[in-house]
Amino acid sequence: MKKIILIVFSQLFSTFIYADELNSKHSFVSLSFENDVFFKDDGLYSNGLFLTWGYNYIADLSTQNLPTWITYLAKKTHLITANKEYSVSYGFGQVLQTSIDISVETLIEEDAPYVGLLAWEVNLLAYDTVVSDEAGLIVGAVGPMAGGEFVQSFVHDLTGAQQPQGWDNQINNELVFRAQARRTWRIYKTDSDMGFFNGGFDFLTGIDGGLGNLRSDVATGLGVRFGQRLNKNFGSATVFPVQKFNGLNYSPYGWYIFFNASASYVANDIFINGNTFQDSHSVDLIHPQFAISTGVMVNIYNFSILYTLLHISDEYEGQAEPSRYGSIALTYHF
Repeated sequence: MKKIILIVFSQLFSTFIYADELNSKHSFVSLSFENDVFFKDDGLYSNGLFLTWGYNYIADLSTQNLPTWITYLAKKTHLITANKEYSVSYGFGQVLQTSIDISVETLIEEDAPYVGLLAWEVNLLAYDTVVSDEAGLIVGAVGPMAGGEFVQSFVHDLTGAQQPQGWDNQINNELVFRAQARRTWRIYKTDSDMGFFNGGFDFLTGIDGGLGNLRSDVATGLGVRFGQRLNKNFGSATVFPVQKFNGLNYSPYGWYIFFNASASYVANDIFINGNTFQDSHSVDLIHPQFAISTGVMVNIYNFSILYTLLHISDEYEGQAEPSRYGSIALTYHF
């Protein structure tokens, strides 16, 4: 199984070779960190670390700009549309989930399972100033091969934090995937670029969905932003909880604050349901879920900084503590 994972990821990382072919495009690299310590918690969703890189202002989704297999998949989507700008981003990261009380070594039946996820993703974006369409694919692995126990124990050892005791109860190794799509509409805007504190508003709405053994769901949401250069930043805006850079925030200056609220129906979630094809620890998934998020984005010359706080309704029956965490991302544009 480990050999399979290495082969898969070696093929996926071959996308780096296309950087030279895209040197006429605007490029970016972003590092984002998610953790429940932003709320002084240390349980359930514990940590996420993601490296994202990509290219903007691509003329079309063709083999001149993308690997052949991604171009093939792109042509099967709804993204091939006239009068649109295009963007592509790739990401690699790890997500960790623990029980609420990490000091307990034995299995806690009423808590969500220990899960480590190691994943790679590609996202394609087609957008104008009113509508933004996104399609993506996530592939990866959960279980001991994802290295969750090693990473969390190593970090806690460095920081002097309490060592997690329950990783022997984590779910089993499994390859995972999720195909996903998202549309965002800008339904109202009033924008101003005069002065640092004189800004504008816009209101967004959107739909989102995905299918896979990693997670299958549908969602809708509303969002409001206040700030400057909102036209420049619309392509990277979302009304859903997790804010991810796709590089389109670039401008020498600009900022906005945002507030989002969304509702979703979750059919399956490996972080709650446990393994798909094997017996493992699981809890009863709550299918209807709600989320709110708020934060701020600031552009400073070639850098963008995004800070987000998220609160999600209970994800499983008998959940003792709320799902809430913070995220901070630093992006460099070149």
